[in-house]
Amino acid sequence: MRKTVNPTTRTPVTQPRNPADVLLGQLMQERRKFVGFSRKGLAAQLGLTKQDIKAYEHGERHFGADTIALLRIVLKVKIGFFIDPLTPLVRKQGVARNG
Repeated sequence: MRKTVNPTTRTPVTQPRNPADVLLGQLMQERRKFVGFSRKGLAAQLGLTKQDIKAYEHGERHFGADTIALLRIVLKVKIGFFIDPLTPLVRKQGVARNG
C-alpha cells in the first residue's frame, strides 16, 4: 500500500500499490543486487536516501520516466530491461494512474 496525503483534508490516505511500480521495484532490486550495490550505495548514486530505494523496491513509490532513465544509466542496462517486462502487464490491465 502507498501512503499519500489528501490535498483537501491533509489526512493520510492508503492506496493500493500500482502493479507496474511493484514490477519495476522488483527489477530494480534484482539488478541492484546483481551489480553489487547496497541500498545506500545506489541511493548515493541517485541522490536519494536508502529509505527512498526501499520504497521504490517495494512498489510504494511511483517510478517516473526520469527515475527509470537514471536507473538505466547507474545500473548499466538498456531501457528495455525495465520497459519490456511491463508490456504484458499494460496490455492486460491497461495503464493505471495513481496520482
